[in-house]
Amino acid sequence: MFKTKHRNAVAIAAVLAAAPSILLSGCGTSQKAKLPPLPPAPVSVVTVKPSPMTIGDTYLGQITPYIQTVLSPAASGPLSSVNVRPGDIVKAGQVVATLDQSAIVPQQNAVTQAEVALSNAKQQYADALAMYNDRTSAQQQLQAAQNAVEQQKLAVQAAEQNLQKAQLQAQAALNGGGTPQDLSALKAVVAADQQAVDSAKKQLDLANSNLQILQQNLETAQQLYGNITKEQVQQAYENYQKELASYNSWQQGAFPGSNPYATPLQTYQAVYNALSSGYNQLQQAQQQYNQGLAAVSQAQTALSSAQSALANAQKSLADATPDSSTNLAQQAQLTVQQAETSLAQAQAQYQSAQSSLKLAQAMYNDRTQAKQALDNALAALNQNAVNLQTAQATLELQVRNGQITTPISGYVQAVNAQVGQSVGPQTQMITIASMDPAMATVEVPEFDIGKLKVGTKMSVYVPTLEQTVEGKVLAIHPQLDSATNQYPVDIELDGSNAKLLPGMQVAARQETASTQTAILVPADSVLSLQSGAQEVFVVQNGVAHSRIVQVGAMTSSQYEIISGLQIGDQLVVKGQNLLSDGDKVKIVQDTDTTKSNG
Repeated sequence: MFKTKHRNAVAIAAVLAAAPSILLSGCGTSQKAKLPPLPPAPVSVVTVKPSPMTIGDTYLGQITPYIQTVLSPAASGPLSSVNVRPGDIVKAGQVVATLDQSAIVPQQNAVTQAEVALSNAKQQYADALAMYNDRTSAQQQLQAAQNAVEQQKLAVQAAEQNLQKAQLQAQAALNGGGTPQDLSALKAVVAADQQAVDSAKKQLDLANSNLQILQQNLETAQQLYGNITKEQVQQAYENYQKELASYNSWQQGAFPGSNPYATPLQTYQAVYNALSSGYNQLQQAQQQYNQGLAAVSQAQTALSSAQSALANAQKSLADATPDSSTNLAQQAQLTVQQAETSLAQAQAQYQSAQSSLKLAQAMYNDRTQAKQALDNALAALNQNAVNLQTAQATLELQVRNGQITTPISGYVQAVNAQVGQSVGPQTQMITIASMDPAMATVEVPEFDIGKLKVGTKMSVYVPTLEQTVEGKVLAIHPQLDSATNQYPVDIELDGSNAKLLPGMQVAARQETASTQTAILVPADSVLSLQSGAQEVFVVQNGVAHSRIVQVGAMTSSQYEIISGLQIGDQLVVKGQNLLSDGDKVKIVQDTDTTKSNG
């Protein structure tokens, strides 16, 4: 508590209250008024003595699961039910979720086939036994076996036709309803459009390459002839024509001597030819460059058209060949699988009928073969019984794999899957936290870890429940957290009567043995000075004396005094806020402070 001084203010108030009588008595006299001495301040004290050490270092942490497990299904498939929510309490062995039963259809079919095969084996054994015991019916059995072969042959033919029909339907579904010829035509269109795109790209590359050459030619012509204008060429032509006319006139006049216009004519003709040639080359280079630009534009347009046609063809092909993962394709494939299963069953029954026919013929011809056939039928019967048991065991295992059960009891902490979601052995679906026994994990500084060992009794306070739970150290983790220099310590709690949940914050401290003692004083008796020091008052011979003390462990109601107090000191525990060092005091009894500091 911070120290405040109020006793001087009380004394000043008492002086001011007495001031009128003092002033009146002093009127007309030269005597100085004398203030009466202050009465001793009333205080309550306790005698300092050793007490059992009941406070110590506190370690923070939280309630943690004793065991935490994440459940995943043993098989893959869509979830058909999730039976728990976060916060639910589950028991070991409880089914918390199930997979769609459609995943076990193949195993159910296998059991059905095994049952049919066993039934056939039983009938074959009965037939073999009857044929062995009754020779007179051998002819009838032979005829019946021949009829069975014919019937099973027809059944195989029908199953083959059904399979072929299912395959055609599946092929039509995967081809978007078109024929194989339609699909081939679409593929041919895609290939042709791809070739057209490749050709258009090559044409565009060629046009760009030619354009670069034409641009270089234009730049060269511009450097050489860029200053020649059409007017200059026209003027040079007119000058040349004038000189030509003069030259021709001289020639036609038959004047003697050489033509004086011959040399100027050659000069004007050379100038005209040079200007005309340069101008024409410049115009031709510009025209060719413009044609190159047009060719590039046309090639780009052709490429865009080819790419658009290719995209349309590819879409048509994609529409004609849907993904095999679609419902229609999957249904078609399932129909094919069922038809294949039916064909396999029909073929097996046909082969069985043929075997029965051979057996009937052999038994009809030879009695010894009948005995062998009987033995074979018995062996087949036993083997089919074993096959049925195996198929049933596999089905039961698959059913169990489709049920997700919890191996432990506890709380459901998280549910990370929903009904209809496809899950598998890698899916972390449900998190279960076991709270038996209840446990807390706290962080203990490195310098304190030596104080604890497995079995050390701890007192754990749970602020959420406003409840203190007793416990003992269960395990000390050997890994030091380098960031905090603390070790995790697990505490087993006696939480049978507490509603403890994972994640609840806790504060734990070691229960100190009663043989350890310390000087414990009321927290209010220790005053905090502005300098940061901590002060108490003791009474000796009716006078209050200030003592600077060093505080150790603390709680909201008690402080441990390490130094500054001696056993037997009279510690002021009430009225200390008004004291100064050297004040006279009067010890009074107070019902709240009569008990000792223990």
